[in-house]
Order: sequence, then C-alpha cells, then structure tokens
Amino acid sequence: MRRFKWFPLFSTNFAGVLNDNLLKTLIGFVCVAWLGPDSKASLVSMAAALLVVPYIFLSPWSGKLAKEHPKAKIIQWAKLAEIPIMTIAVIGFIFSNIYLVMSSMLLMGLQSCIYSPSKYGIIRDIGGKEGISFGTGAMEMITFMAVLLGTFLGGVISDVDENMGSRHLEIIILCSTLMVLAIIGWLASLKIHPHESTPKDDSDDTLNPILFPIRWFKWSKQVLGLNYTVLGLSMFWLIGSMVQMNLYIYCEKYLKISNTATGTIMALVAVGIGAGCYAAGVISNHKVNTRLVPIGGIGMAITMFVIFISKPDTTLFTVLIVTFAFFAGLFKIPLNAFIQDRVKGRELGPVIAYNNQMVFVAILISAGVFSLIVKTFDSRIVFLVILLITIITTLITFIKLPGAGIRK
Repeated sequence: MRRFKWFPLFSTNFAGVLNDNLLKTLIGFVCVAWLGPDSKASLVSMAAALLVVPYIFLSPWSGKLAKEHPKAKIIQWAKLAEIPIMTIAVIGFIFSNIYLVMSSMLLMGLQSCIYSPSKYGIIRDIGGKEGISFGTGAMEMITFMAVLLGTFLGGVISDVDENMGSRHLEIIILCSTLMVLAIIGWLASLKIHPHESTPKDDSDDTLNPILFPIRWFKWSKQVLGLNYTVLGLSMFWLIGSMVQMNLYIYCEKYLKISNTATGTIMALVAVGIGAGCYAAGVISNHKVNTRLVPIGGIGMAITMFVIFISKPDTTLFTVLIVTFAFFAGLFKIPLNAFIQDRVKGRELGPVIAYNNQMVFVAILISAGVFSLIVKTFDSRIVFLVILLITIITTLITFIKLPGAGIRK
C-alpha cells in the first residue's frame, strides 16, 4: 500500500515521457522519408532543439508556478493540454506535414517545461524526506524505461510501411498510440493526491530568462555544492543527447542496421540508464550517496574510450553502450537526490526550474555541436567529444561535490 501512493505519479510520468520520445523518434525515422536522407542529421538536431527551447525561456515561469500553486493541479492541467498537442501531431503525420509535426514537438517541450518542477518537486511531498532516494531513483528508472519503449516503438512503427507495404496501417498505429498515451497520462494525473506544503506567494520572483538563472545561481551558492550539482546534471544531459542523436547516424553508417534494430539499441540504452538509476537508489539506502557520482563518471569514461578506439561490431557496441548507460544512471541519481535533500520548502520549485534551464541550454548546445561535428568530421568523433566531456565533468564533481571525493 505504501508503494501504491507512488503509482499515479509514476504512471503519469511514464505516459508523458513515452509520448515525448515516441514523437521524437518518429520524426527521426518517418519524417526523414518526406525530406530525404540528407536531411537526417539536421532534422534530428532540430527536433531535439524544439523540445528544449521552452525550457530555456519559460523555466522561470514554471518554477514560479510550482512555488505559488498546488503542484498536483499544475501536473493535471499540463497533462490535459497534451491531448490537443498530440492531435496536431496526428494531423501532421496524416498529411505528411513537417511543419505541423515540428509544431507539436515544440508544444510538447512547452508542456513538459510547465510541469517539470512540479513533477519532480512533488516527490518529497509524496514520500517524505526518507522517500527522496527511492522516489528519485524509481522516477528516473521509469523515465528511461519510457524512453526505451518510445524509441523501440518508434523504430518498429516506422518500419511497418517497409515490412508490410502499408503506409495507412503505419499512420493508424502511430496516431492511435500518440492519442491513447496522452489520454492515459491525463487520467493517471487525476489520481495524484500528495500532502503539499502551503503555496508561497512571492511576486518578486523574476520571469526574465536571463536574470532568473543569475539570481538562482547566486542563491544556490549558500548551499554547498548545489551549483556543481546543476553543472553535473547539465553535462549528463548534454552527453545523453549527443549519444541519442549519434545513434541515428552511427548505427546506419557503421553498423548497417535497420530502423528497428537502431530503435532496439536506443531502447537498451534506456534500460541501462534505468538500471543504473534503480541501482543507485538501492545502494543509497534512503540516503544521498554522492560517492556514486565519480564511480559512474569513471565507468562512463572507460566504456566510451573502448567504443572510440575499438570500432566494435553490432553486438559488442550494444554491450558497451548499454554499460556506458548503466554508469550514467549511477552518476545521475545522487545529483538529483542532492537537490531534493539540500533545498528546503517551496524554494525547491525554482531551483528545479533553474536546473532545468541549465540542463536544456546544455541540450540545445549539444544539438549544435553534434550537427557541426557530423558535418565537419564524422559520427565517430562525436564519441571522442563525449569522452572528453565525461572526463572533465567527473574531475570537477570529484573535487567540488560534497561527499563525492575530495570535499567532505
């Protein structure tokens, strides 16, 4: 019964992340056929960018909402908005209209941005302080399981036309899936009933997307290690975004595999991250264990180094990239739990929004860097860049994050 209290939140999160990633994967596979294979890298980068742009400009507003209003209500209204957004996507796929599909991707980024601080800030309201590690670990595991299923389904659905010779069946399946997931997510959100603290009316919170991170960067200095935690999470998502985008290109060019096989590898990467997240939650045992951060970083660096120098076949590549993902999960969860543990009261909402803004600036940068590397060099060089970023981030967190290494 104690575990059931988490079910509505986890279900809401699962359906939303699944829909996000299914839509993004379908853009990478289905929409490319409308524009031609030469547009693949640009299209994948643009889809990733559209999903994150709202976080950069509207995170201050989402943080203010989470601070001043009931978080459960924010989640429920955001999930209701997903239904008309997916209707736009469905119309776009039916008429092969790239502008409508891309517009739905932008709107999904807006919807996700609005309720993200509430979604993560409500973890402590549901489980209490002792439930932070479990709730955070399980939430992230479920998130990446949804990424798994979304990428896998996207690959399978995109191959329906080729395998069965029926574009109409492909469109029916993908449109039905997008709409059903939106409705399920909204219905699940209606069952979220946490014990929230009293909303705090604070009209002085700035909504300026430039002043907001400056203000909360300064505020975060009073919590030892908090800004380095935000840096670590930003680099995690920059790396993850580059890995995901590169799989579209690398698997086709070097491994010579189908969309379904590529989707399967991407799904297994999500399994690896989810397993690492869950393992981090279990190992932490109701505590915040930042010692796992450098361990995860070292594991990521070693596996990425092997991928870069060995030019592995499909089987070995899959094993290595999933292992990389597992260590990424170990790296991530203590950072999320650190924020939940150290930031008190309703200040948590704006801090999560500040973290989101920095994370999605990093993801937007990753889209530009990825496109530049692929066009200028080669998709293998992306793995070298990921290796270097991983090493630098691991060293910084080892030195600066309390409990992770040098700093106690």
